[in-house]
Amino acid sequence: MEPQRSGGMTAIAALTVIVGGLQILAGLFQLLVVIVLMLELNRQGVFQVPVARLTFALGVLVTGVVGLIAGVGLWRLRPPARTLSLVFAGLLIVSAVSSCFSIPIIASLGSYDIRAVNADGLTRLVIFCGIYVVVPVFYSAVVCTALGAAWKNSFAKGADRSAVR
Repeated sequence: MEPQRSGGMTAIAALTVIVGGLQILAGLFQLLVVIVLMLELNRQGVFQVPVARLTFALGVLVTGVVGLIAGVGLWRLRPPARTLSLVFAGLLIVSAVSSCFSIPIIASLGSYDIRAVNADGLTRLVIFCGIYVVVPVFYSAVVCTALGAAWKNSFAKGADRSAVR
């Protein structure tokens, strides 16, 4: 008998695809920033590759691709998808921690008094913290706590899933 997706598994799969897509967009944005920075450095005659920013951008991009693959795998109930989604959660935590050092506006939290930031800077800070810190940490916590029960429910033998259809 083919396993059927439970409601919890459907929600986790959809959330994984959404967060993976968001990470891909964030990685592409950071990659664009690196390209613009390299073009500006080249214009000034000092061509230098910002290795740390490039590594961060590619790391976020790869994290998003892993999340997208994990989300599709969860949707199709592929057994390796559970492990891949937990790897995605770990990569999100690593990217959230590294964003505190790689993205200047988030790194400014440790060096400035929050009252010294103007309204525009505070708005950008909230948006960047939401995309690069809050969403990844929240997703990782949800997946690590809820994935086990949803996975067991989807693969339980003899379970009545007539209400799920």
